[in-house]
Formats: sequence, C-alpha cells, structure tokens
Amino acid sequence: MYEQKPALRRSGKRGGAALLLVLSAATAISVQAANPVDSDYRQPDAEITALLTAATPPEPLLHASTRQVALLYREPVISMARLARPRLGLAGFRFDPVSQTSGVVPLISRVEVLSTTADAQQQPLVWEPPAGAVLDDVRFSPDGRTLSAVAIGDGPARLVLFDVASATPRVLDTPIHAAWGSPCDWVGSDELLCRVTPGKRGTVPGTRPAPTVVEHDGGPLPMRTYQNLLENNYEDALFDYYFSAGLARVDRTGAMHRIPGVEGLLRIVEPSPDGGYALVTRVQRPYPRVVPARRFPSVVEVWDLTSGQRLYRSAASGFGIDGDEDARVDPRRAVWMPATANAGTHRLGYIETSKGSDGEVYHWMSLSAPFTAEPVEVAVSAKPFRRFGWTSVGTPYFTTQGETAEEVSYQVVRNGKAEPIWKGVVADRYDNPGRAIRTNGSDGPVLEADGRIFIAGDGLSDAGPRPFLDALDLAQGETRRVFEAQPGVYEIILGILDTKTLEFVTSRETETEPPNLYLHRGDSRTVLSHVPDPFPQLAKTTRRVVSYQRADGVALSGTLYLPENYREGQRLPTLVWIYPTEFDDREQAEQMDLRFFRFHKVKGPSPLAAVAGGYAVLLNPTVPIVYDGSETSDDYLPQLISSVEAAVKFLIDSGISEPGRLAVAGRSYGAFATANLLVHTELFAAGIAMSGAYNRTLTPFGFQHEHRSFWAATEYYASISPFYFADQLKAPILLVHGGSDENAGTITFGARRYFHALLGAGEQARYVELPYEGHHYWGRENVLLASAEMLMWLDRFIGRPPTP
Repeated sequence: MYEQKPALRRSGKRGGAALLLVLSAATAISVQAANPVDSDYRQPDAEITALLTAATPPEPLLHASTRQVALLYREPVISMARLARPRLGLAGFRFDPVSQTSGVVPLISRVEVLSTTADAQQQPLVWEPPAGAVLDDVRFSPDGRTLSAVAIGDGPARLVLFDVASATPRVLDTPIHAAWGSPCDWVGSDELLCRVTPGKRGTVPGTRPAPTVVEHDGGPLPMRTYQNLLENNYEDALFDYYFSAGLARVDRTGAMHRIPGVEGLLRIVEPSPDGGYALVTRVQRPYPRVVPARRFPSVVEVWDLTSGQRLYRSAASGFGIDGDEDARVDPRRAVWMPATANAGTHRLGYIETSKGSDGEVYHWMSLSAPFTAEPVEVAVSAKPFRRFGWTSVGTPYFTTQGETAEEVSYQVVRNGKAEPIWKGVVADRYDNPGRAIRTNGSDGPVLEADGRIFIAGDGLSDAGPRPFLDALDLAQGETRRVFEAQPGVYEIILGILDTKTLEFVTSRETETEPPNLYLHRGDSRTVLSHVPDPFPQLAKTTRRVVSYQRADGVALSGTLYLPENYREGQRLPTLVWIYPTEFDDREQAEQMDLRFFRFHKVKGPSPLAAVAGGYAVLLNPTVPIVYDGSETSDDYLPQLISSVEAAVKFLIDSGISEPGRLAVAGRSYGAFATANLLVHTELFAAGIAMSGAYNRTLTPFGFQHEHRSFWAATEYYASISPFYFADQLKAPILLVHGGSDENAGTITFGARRYFHALLGAGEQARYVELPYEGHHYWGRENVLLASAEMLMWLDRFIGRPPTP
C-alpha cells in the first residue's frame, strides 16, 4: 500500500509538475461522495450514475420449434461484495471456491419468455432469481418446456429449472461442477448430463507456504505472458481438488444417477444428441506451469454412458507434446452428427492426418456407434479443416484456409465430392458472406431445408449496413435474397421459425432506438418486444457519423456525439476516444465500422458519460495501422499520429473543438496509443489511459499484429514503448488500472512501474488502481469511481463545458 502524500512539484519545462497517486482503495477527488462514511469512493452526479448503471438491452435466446424467445437481462455492473470474494488463480482461471465457479463477469438478473404466436400485447413470463442471486448458462430444453440455468448466490452454484407453462423455478440439490464453465447439457427433453463434484472428493489441501518452481528443459518457447498460472506442487494439488469432476444424469425432479468410471479433470464434455455417449477431453499430468489449462496435455475419450464403458482413448496432445504453439488444428477434435440429420444413429466425425507427396494431408472421417466398424472418409483436404460438421439433414460442410492465410474457403460435400460455395477474406467486412442460420438461430446444427441453407449478414457498405437473409441452393449454387433491412435500420435475423412460409424473427435497432424483436410473415411484421430506451440521458444528444482523410489519403470515420442543447458553431471541450486496429490492406482500413450505426453501447466507465457531462466526444474514430500484406511494419507511430492528427484537424476545422481543449483517451490497446500520443504529439491538453500496456519489453514475443520477438526488433519495441519516454510526456495523464488484471499484455505491475517512471521524471500524472478488477471493470463502485475520475480529469485540464 502506498501512503498518499502532498503533491510534489518541481520546476521544469511547464513551470512545475504535480504528481498525484490513488491506489487500491482509490482515494480520489471527484464529484460527490458515494457514501459519507466510505469516503474512499466517489461517483459522478446522479444523471451520469443512472446512465452507467442502467440495465442494457436484453440478449435474445430463440427456441424455433416452439416459437419462443427468452430475453436475458444481464447486470450492467456487479456488486462489490461478489467482486471482492477471495479467488484463486489456478491454471489460467480466476476461481471462486465459495460458488465454485470461474470468472468475474456480469451475469443474468432477469429472464422474460415471449411467444411468437401470442398477441402482440402479451405480457412476458418473468423469471427473477431470489435477491442476491444471478443466473448463468440459461438454456431451453429440446421441447422448450423448461429453461435450465446455473444460479449463483451466497453458497455453491446450483442447477435451477424454470417451468415455462407454470412460470415457476425449482432449485435442485445437484452438486454441479462449474469450475470449467457450463456444467450441464440437455440430452433429450427430460434429462441433463452434468459435470458434478466427485463422489469421494476428500478435503481441500491444507494451506501451506510453497515456493514458485518452474522449469524448462531448453529450446525456444515463445509464448504469451499468461496470468494466474500454477506455480508449485501445492497449487497443482488445489487444481486437482477443485477442478476434478464426475458425470451424472439429472432428471427434472433432481434425481441424479452418476456415470461410473468417468471422473477426473474433464475439461470438455460433449454428449451425443440423446445422451447415450459422450466425448470427453481429459486433462492429465504433468501440468506445465507456463500455460493455462486449455493447453495442458490431454486425451479425448468416447464413453458409453449406459454401460459406463470407455470405447476409445486418443494419444495425448497439448503443450510439451505438440510442437506448434500457434497450431489452429487439434487432431483430436470430433463432432457429433445432429439427431435431426439421421435419427436413431450416433455418428462421430473426426480428423486424421497422413503424409502426402506435397506434405500433410487431412482426412475427415466418420464412424457410427458402437464404433467398432471401419471409419468412412467424408472429405479430404491438403489444408487443415478449421470447422466441420453436418447440417440438420446430414449434408457435410467444412472450412479451410484459402489461397492465402487471410482467405477462407467454405465447402459442402455432395455425392462424395467437395464443392466450394464461397471463398474470400472474412476480415473484409464489406465482402463478408454472413453466417449460416442454425436450427435455433445461433445454436444447434446448420439449418437445411429442401436443399437450401440460409445465410444472414450485415450487408455493410460505405452507406452503412443493410442486414439481409439469403437462401442458398446447395445443388445449383444459386443465392436468392429473401429479406433486406431498410436503409438506416440495423435489423438482423435471429432465426427462422418456418422454412416453408419463411417466418423469421429479427432484432431491429437504429442509432437512437434500442433493439426490439419482430416477427416477419410474408410482407407483414409484428412487434414482439417493447424494450424501453435504457439511456434517456442520451436521448437529446446529437449523433453523427463523420468522415475525413488522413494525410496519405486513407479515408477515416468515426461517431461524433454532441451534448444536449448543443448550438451549431459552438466550440466545446472534446474527448477523442481511440482504439487502433491493424489491417492487411488499405481497402479494409477504409471500411465503415458497424458500431457507427447501432444503438448506444454503454459499458463500464463509458466515454458516453462525458457526453452526458456536456463534452463533445469523437467515439471510436478509425485509427488504422495498415500493413499492406506485410508480416512486419515499423510505422506504427507515424500511422497512429497521422490518423489522430486528421481527427483533430476535422474537429477544429468543423467548428466543434478548439486547440488546447482536447483530450485523448482509450482502454487497453487504446490506452497504449493514448500514452504514445502524449509523448510524440502536442495535440492534446490531457490523456486518460485505462488498462494499458506501456512497456513492450513485458510482452517480448509479440502483440497485436507484431509477430517479431523483442530480440528480433529491439529498437522497434523500445521506440513504441511510452515507458522509454517517461521524461518526454507533453500533457498530464490519468492512469486507471484493475488491481487483478489477468490480461496477458497488461499486467498490473506494468502500469505501476510506468507511473513510477513518470513520477521519477517529474511528469504530471495520476494513478488509480481499482481493487479486485481484471482487464474489464465491473464492480459498481469501481465503475463509478473510474468515471468520476475521468470527468474530474477532463474538467481540470480542458475545462468544464458551459452551463446552457
């Protein structure tokens, strides 16, 4: 803990430099006390607090066969009590031994169930967990009669079922095991297959001091700087205890029947459609102490869940066994054919490799239960299969790399022959073909009917998005457009209810209207949901998509927010919120950003708080770093500076802003860019950097598009690291960071050391460390404090906007 002392000052190029530090408990100057007793925390005024803590629009969960939609309302922030629970950093997880779950993110506080066949004025069925509890992993049963979820409250997580007909929940006593994530899958409509705590778990290993012991046998081992890794035998034992699980069938009444023999570190469990069999990915020792559990050595097994017999076990694969750190293809991958494709069978698809005259050859093989016959080859490729599976009626499909690393080839198998249906660069947002609609929209197998699959895309162009639905005839290769959204409206297809009459559900939003659901039948459209505007604080703001050019001619754009009561010609103090993006070619760099045309997104300490506070905000202006197909480039800084110079010039020339009253801010990679701009330009009077990386020697094996190591590009790593230029900061900087940042590139001590460097150089800086937060900030008090700090910094250095 640092002791807060009076501001230090020294004479220098600005006539004096103040240094302020706020750490851990986050003592701060701000707008108002959150609680007179707890004066360590501050929060913005009531209007901005309401904006930042408003319930965001719900996430839709479609069940097409029963024509139902569940609206999942996720918490905008989480309680500090839940955030502050003691957690163990084990094998890449932040594990909560009380709830026995991993991760710290907002969960679901409310579920509303709608029927697409009911009257448009229907009242939804509402499911709200008891006070203090939240839900995760909400799913429909196959018959749509029941929703399952994991309920997280004060004790261990519990399995809960919600009966749709009676609108009643039931909490089961099943000892589910959620450390790895989602613990249960529906297998049929009356039963789930769940990971559960082992029958004879024993006691948790006793607390004891243990040294950190990590060994490497030699040889190059470039990798990311992962956090929360295992460090000694004691943590290995904790990992074994908390992450070991068994399997059990659980029916609607809560009756549990354990599957004998299936216990251990079951990282992935994939049941066959009816639950008769399961694919199990089992982690095994030795545990590498330099990578997370998803890269530990593991084997894939096939189990007969009726007899409790293991039918297959693969060779081990993973870190220390596989040689390629970046391999995209796991030779152990396998997928089940969907039940709708071939009822009554259990067919498994998997990948094998062989040596060909020109290198590796990849074979997609399939095998039916009881898995004793000879496998059948479905498709063969000279390039690795990235995705593969069967449609709802059994047509095989797969994707591979195209002719370049950026290109993807989509193919289907007809009459034993692979036929391409699309090839292109998915990163090209204007040419992206969209996604195949699945039986439940985004869940289940790819939907196929009468030889057609259905493709939904954003239809993005320079004029904005025009979301569409296409029907693709697999035999003819012909595409027919069956729906296109109106100009100025972002209306995406959630799923198809009837392929004969083409009834489908959409989510419709605009830049100022929140998403609502609509049912389409022919030319008619019926509203299904009535979600009110969650952000009335932004209702009277002005929002514009603006375009301008960089000095080298690259077209740039962004979203300009102007506050309520703005008068044309009035120059306002302005915040520019940035996040650079790497592109392989100029055309992609010039494409519009879909976010420009969607409803407001308020998340964490959002820059939109500054709009509500009276500032102009240029949100997410495109800051492209163009590589023109090259694997390496040393002009990150010139392109960053040129892009932001163009944005500032536009703001000043258009009469929005004035020199000396602009600030720059960003989070993560945007924070890194912010610090660099305050070193290498004099465009801004202040900067705000949240969760950033400031010394690239701490990510020595690459970051973003950069694949060279520090030792291969030492001068470049140093030239773009703000830490190396701590004595050349040209404007005051506010640094905000999570005290438990788990991101590989933005470890907390890196931000602390950068602040110390600024302190030693006598630069004007302020450091706020938010307790318990990771790379994203979720705790209510922390989010409000970070926002109050941001507004205080803007008020202080670019001036509070005039009161209308």
